[in-house]
Amino acid sequence: MPSTVFDSFYFRDRFGTEAMRRIWSDRRTIARWLEVEAALARVEAELGLIPRKAALEIQREARIENLDLRAMKRGFDQTWNPVVPLLGELRKKLSPEARGVLHWGATSKNIFDTGLVLQVRDSYSAIEAGLWKVMERLASLAEEHRATVMAGRTHGQQAVPVTFGFKAAVWLDELLRQQERITESRPRVLVGELGGAVGTLASFGGKGLAVQRRLMARLDLGVAEAPVKTAGDRIAEFVLLLSMLSSSLGKIAQNIYNLQQEGIEELQESTEDRVGSSAMPHKQNPVASGSIVYLGRLLRANAGPALDYIHAEGEDDHRQGETAWKFVPEVSLLVDAQINLTARLLSSLVVKPENMRRNLERSSGFVCSEALLMRLSAPMGREAAHQLVGELCDTARNQGKSLREVAAASLAVRRQLRAEVIESCLAPERYLGDTQKIVSRVLSSYRKRQKRRRIS
Repeated sequence: MPSTVFDSFYFRDRFGTEAMRRIWSDRRTIARWLEVEAALARVEAELGLIPRKAALEIQREARIENLDLRAMKRGFDQTWNPVVPLLGELRKKLSPEARGVLHWGATSKNIFDTGLVLQVRDSYSAIEAGLWKVMERLASLAEEHRATVMAGRTHGQQAVPVTFGFKAAVWLDELLRQQERITESRPRVLVGELGGAVGTLASFGGKGLAVQRRLMARLDLGVAEAPVKTAGDRIAEFVLLLSMLSSSLGKIAQNIYNLQQEGIEELQESTEDRVGSSAMPHKQNPVASGSIVYLGRLLRANAGPALDYIHAEGEDDHRQGETAWKFVPEVSLLVDAQINLTARLLSSLVVKPENMRRNLERSSGFVCSEALLMRLSAPMGREAAHQLVGELCDTARNQGKSLREVAAASLAVRRQLRAEVIESCLAPERYLGDTQKIVSRVLSSYRKRQKRRRIS
């Protein structure tokens, strides 16, 4: 029986995609170890460390179909070493000569850690592909709704007008930065680990650096300057960057969640084929956006263990090494689930401009108080204008009137501004600043990045 939501037949698709589960499956993990062992034998033969015939035999037999996985599991439970049982199973398929040189000069963690990095590389590709789908949808929303006026909100209250296109552009701009960080981290993170027992490469008879360089070239990984087993910062960077991306996705989802609340209802996620409540037929619960938020909370719980992964003593530390078995796959699965769900949410998102306008009107014109303040500041000075507009807002609240009504009736305001100027100040669509230019600037950055991606 499955013991977690990640491998549960019933729940697993809410916590990761099938593609990411394949990347981190037992079979793919073991296959990556075999790939490293085969590549190691090949380069060692090229450098004369082991016979070429033996290396070719190891390459030919290093296939997961040749292993008894149940026997490997029993061996792991006995030895507590994940790679030793693999070597034992593989040796059963090899000639005495090849058995004698398998895993030459390496240590188990060299194989495990390098295989892990190959899986991280596969995760990078899946994550980046999904992230581009999210950004593509945000770009479409920014363009489509660049003139759809709504209330900007600070501290949970209406502030000054924005457009929904501006809001989508802000989200897109942040994801572009996250995408850039992830891409730029690849050369630092995707580095193989081959240093022998303590990182000195002593077991390779003076050819260690050449073995290391050729092995990583064959695996298309970076070469560590100091190939020690305790360099946990690379994996930690991967996890922390995904935690940052997760936070950005969660922020987008939280905004969408809030804008669906009763009384606001400016957005709505698709409810097709969904049941909001088994008890209350009227409910249309924001399940997708809520799920993105809680997935992020689960993911970021791994940030602490990732930082602890850097904290290792000596040249190897059992207290460090095995924690990555848990948190690296988990973080990869959770962020992939978030990305996939965010793309689906944005693709079916219903935008309600009429409700956005309705909510602006409900503010009694307060959403444009800054516009009136700035116009009055020129003739009156900002301090006096701020006091006057504040008093007008208090009067409007106390009398249940709009700011437009109170301002139009104010002798102090009419001494400074004509009636049509007052009206103009209190029209939300007239106080959008450089919104259109900002949206255009973000979309231009997105398209340039998209073009470079296609070329590369």
